[in-house]
Amino acid sequence: MSIVLQVERLMAENVESNANVIFDSTVISSGNISYNSATGVITIQEAGRYEFDWWVATQSSISTIGAGFALVSSQEDTIIGNSPIKTGEVVGVGVIEVVTAPVTVALSNNSNATIYYSPIAPVKASLAVIGTDQAVLAFGSLRGSSVETPGATLTPVPFSVVGPLSDTITVSLSGNELVVGESGIYQITISINAEATVEPDPDQPYLDAIITVNGTPIFGDTTTFFKITNRSSSTFVVQASLAAGDEVGASVSTDFPILGYMNRSLTIVQLSN
Repeated sequence: MSIVLQVERLMAENVESNANVIFDSTVISSGNISYNSATGVITIQEAGRYEFDWWVATQSSISTIGAGFALVSSQEDTIIGNSPIKTGEVVGVGVIEVVTAPVTVALSNNSNATIYYSPIAPVKASLAVIGTDQAVLAFGSLRGSSVETPGATLTPVPFSVVGPLSDTITVSLSGNELVVGESGIYQITISINAEATVEPDPDQPYLDAIITVNGTPIFGDTTTFFKITNRSSSTFVVQASLAAGDEVGASVSTDFPILGYMNRSLTIVQLSN
C-alpha cells in the first residue's frame, strides 16, 4: 500500500520559537501514517523511505538569525530550511529512512524568536510525505534562497545548497542540476516561491517554470510548463524515465520584469530501475 500525507496551514497568527507548526487542514492521508492536528506530530507506522517536502510562508519576526524551521524525527533525522530574510518562504526537502517503526516527525520553528505567518498567502504552510512499499533506490535535492529576476527567455534556476544525496546522485559542474547515476524511473519535484511585488498587480503577473533534462524541457515539449502567480508558491511533480548521466534542473522565464522568485527546491527520487 502506498503511504501519502499532505497537510496545510490556512490560519495566520504565529509560531513560537521551538514550537511546532500546526497544520489545520489535511488534504490527503493514506496508509500507515497519521497526523495529530493538536500537536503537529506525524507518526509513521511502517518502515521504509519517505520523501518530505515542506514550505512555510513567513511575514516577519524579531529573530536575529532570519527565519528558520527544522523537520526533526524521533530517530534524530533533521531536515533544515533557513532564510536570511524574514518575509518570503522557507523551504525544506529530504528523505528519511524509517528503520524501526513507529517514528514521529514534526516541523518546528528553530529560530530564536516568534515567526509570523504571511497574512497575504491563502496557504501559510504545506507539508507532504510520500512513501511506498517499494524501496527508494536513490535520492537527491538542491535548495536556493537568493532573489532572482528572470527575463523573457528561459533561464536555468540557480541553487546554492546541496541537500541529502545518495551514492548514485551527484551535482552538475554548474551546481544547478542533479545528475542521475543509473537509468530508471524517477520522481522529480520542483517548488518555487514567486517574489511579491511592492503592490498587488490586478493583472496577476506570473512566472513560467519548467523541469528540464539536459537543458531542454522534460518530455521534449512544453506540456510540463506551470505558472507561478505573484505572491504565491507552486510545486510540480512528474515521473519520468531517465538515462544514466542525465542532468535534471529547472528553468524560469516571465514577461513581467517586475516579478522574480526566491526560495526554491529540486528533489529527485528513483522509484525503479
